[in-house]
Amino acid sequence: MMITKHLAALLLCLIALGTYGQVPKTIKGRVMGKDDASGQMSPLPGVNIYWLGTQNGASTDSDGKFKLSTEGATDTLVFSFVGFQTGYVVFKGQTYLEVSLKQGEVLEGAEIVETRNSTTMSMLNPLITQSLDRKELTKAACCNLSESFETNASVDAAYTDAVTGTRQIRMLGLDGKYVQITKDNIPAVRGLSTVLGLYYVPGPWVDQIVISKGVGSVTSGYESVTGQINVAIKDPVNAEKFHLNAYGNQGGRGELNIHTRQNVGRQWATTIMAHTEYNALETDHNNDGFMDNPLKKDVILRNAWKYFGDRGMEGEYQVTALATASESGQTTFGNDNAALWTSTSDSKHIEASAKTGYVFPFKTWKSIGTQFSGEYHEQQSTFGDRFYSGIQRNLRVNLLYASIIGNTNHKFTTGVSYVHDGYDERLDSMNFARVEQVPGAYFEYTWNNVERFTLVAGMRVDDNNLYGLFWTPRLHFRYSFTENTSLKFAAGRAYRTANIIAENMGQMASSRQWVIFSNPAVAGFGLNPEVAWNGGVNLLHRFKLNYREATISVDFYSTRFENQVITDLEDARQVRFYNLSGTSISNSAQAEFSWSPIRRMDVRLAYRYLDVQADFMNERVTLPLISKHRAFVNVAYETKPNEKKAQWKFDGTLNWIGESRLPSTSANPEELQLNDRSDAYFLVNAQITRVFSDKFEIYLGGENITNFRQPRAIVDPGNPFGNYFDASLVWGPVFGAMAYTGLRWSF
Repeated sequence: MMITKHLAALLLCLIALGTYGQVPKTIKGRVMGKDDASGQMSPLPGVNIYWLGTQNGASTDSDGKFKLSTEGATDTLVFSFVGFQTGYVVFKGQTYLEVSLKQGEVLEGAEIVETRNSTTMSMLNPLITQSLDRKELTKAACCNLSESFETNASVDAAYTDAVTGTRQIRMLGLDGKYVQITKDNIPAVRGLSTVLGLYYVPGPWVDQIVISKGVGSVTSGYESVTGQINVAIKDPVNAEKFHLNAYGNQGGRGELNIHTRQNVGRQWATTIMAHTEYNALETDHNNDGFMDNPLKKDVILRNAWKYFGDRGMEGEYQVTALATASESGQTTFGNDNAALWTSTSDSKHIEASAKTGYVFPFKTWKSIGTQFSGEYHEQQSTFGDRFYSGIQRNLRVNLLYASIIGNTNHKFTTGVSYVHDGYDERLDSMNFARVEQVPGAYFEYTWNNVERFTLVAGMRVDDNNLYGLFWTPRLHFRYSFTENTSLKFAAGRAYRTANIIAENMGQMASSRQWVIFSNPAVAGFGLNPEVAWNGGVNLLHRFKLNYREATISVDFYSTRFENQVITDLEDARQVRFYNLSGTSISNSAQAEFSWSPIRRMDVRLAYRYLDVQADFMNERVTLPLISKHRAFVNVAYETKPNEKKAQWKFDGTLNWIGESRLPSTSANPEELQLNDRSDAYFLVNAQITRVFSDKFEIYLGGENITNFRQPRAIVDPGNPFGNYFDASLVWGPVFGAMAYTGLRWSF
């Protein structure tokens, strides 16, 4: 009997030794938590992970992901996060873990609550990022991507003109065309859809928005000048099983969004999403003879699939199609003109993408991936007696391979890419066509010491068939002085080819003559590609203020162009385009403070200063229509949920926008001249949400509550076919106060 016991003990020891020999060097995974407000699972950033009985640990990043060394490992992993029950996982040699934490409960009179912010900044990510989750996006109407940044201090939203109601974004003092926008990490909203493409992403579809200031990773391409915005669409894993969002405002705009999620067998899941918008109400509250808001109707459909393969294989596949139509301009009432000045826009857009990845079993640091995407964009627009049409055909291929050099502290990603862009545009009697074919290759090295620093150095080379070689070096560095203080640096080069008509549609809402100083030897518009260097530094510090968490972030960025396509509005009768001859620079400094002064209240304060200058016809000028100063306050408060998860939520945002320089109108008759500078003004938005349960809520809000309007937003509105009509000099709100309401229902 004793011999049998000894043999059994010896056998167990041998098994243990054999298992130990197969223990991986690192273990990776992701930690999720259930949000009681929405009922959805979402990533948990900042979760503490350690081996039971040791101090060997790590923490999750902004996406809830972690990597932990198995050196000195015990048999149990501990997952600890404020507001959630501590989780314990028995370690059996796994290389990847998916962990879900449950929210805490009241124990012995001590209440455990979740303290995650809806807007977070990562201490560990070497890129200077800010993440906006679903909770943040529901603080405002957020009907589409162009309206998703009203509660954010880093991204500005401005109107392109006073007629069409089209919005564009700005970051670091430059227009949104210099920001690389990706959807699910695939470049999108570019080319002919640079401005209008923001409307093609309904807000209720968005799961998370990650804003990265400065140049991005070389794996995403060479086009990121001032930053990158990645929009994560709700996928077949994290989308609600059913979700309905209905919205309406006093301007006659109504929207309906519906999406569903369904598992199909063991390895597939799918989402179907639908969006529609309709507005047939003409309004003219400022009595200038032009509609306050465009008449509009559109439909957007999306179908996405996710594949969960065996032994490390995964895939994501989607197709999106849309058709939009809008009309704006003079109203049909109160105008005696025989011919009305109107603007129409009809767009058709279809896009598809396929991402497939494979992670090697027992070597989770090694993976290969493929990305294929394509889109077709067609647009026809009229502006008075002007006509524009444009077609873009795009194909993008990206092949990636990731591995390590020696150990997991030294990683690399390398790959090859190919981009095909075919453009065919017409403006009145002028035709512009070009085909760009750009094969490229890249290599990105990451040196990672999780506790102290991370360095990411990348280089890519692309051969544009029209403009030659693009050399794109990029560098990102993060150093943590302590676990609560992080310094980040980013620098690199970026390229982009300008599409001057699609990117300047707002200038069509005027009688200005378009003048292009082109070089016949250069394809397309006869303008050289834009080349810029961007460098920036960010200091992020977390601390306790009155025993509650607070964060302060300070950053500075400078963008310098080697070449820029200048849009010159200094002649009141012309809009001129030409290559930069001299200097163009944009400097941006911003400080942001976040604090929760009391339970369930979040306060964010920010101030930003911009200095944007360029040489126009060899004369240094401050770029027009850009405010040097902006101050921002956002306050959010919610009551304690009851047993049915019912509560009230209150959100308010105050912006102070300083004055800006206006282009010269001295050549106009005196009565049609504008001031040299705009006014400073306040912009106030607020929203109240009544949550009846974790499945149903209604909201009521107001935009521009103080009803501030830009005076004389349109020059000579009574004579839109005359020589002096100009609706493109917009620096402030033109549509006045707007009330809205809506509901969200999900399960």
